[in-house]
Amino acid sequence: MYNFTSFTVSLNELQTGMEKILAPTDCRLRPDIRGMEDGNMDLASQEKERLEEKQRAARRERAREGAEWQTRWFRQGKNPHTGTPDWLYAGGYFERDFSGCPDIY
Repeated sequence: MYNFTSFTVSLNELQTGMEKILAPTDCRLRPDIRGMEDGNMDLASQEKERLEEKQRAARRERAREGAEWQTRWFRQGKNPHTGTPDWLYAGGYFERDFSGCPDIY
């Protein structure tokens, strides 16, 4: 468990049926992480390489188009409680409309 507590490990646990309500970009759906947690290190390694290449290709495509990556549910801004720079929730996640999510896996 890589010296993680049981609680820490449980945070990434994918419960039955969760796939239906999670955004397709949720890290609990990452095939490399799923492979590792299932004990299939060969699959995890192959998937990690595939995902990294997919990310590189997407980055090259954005550069070619002059597009800049934008986060979907958070924006940078001033934390209203501390006054310091922070990531602030921009809304939209809990409406569960994930139709515009990119295929990152």
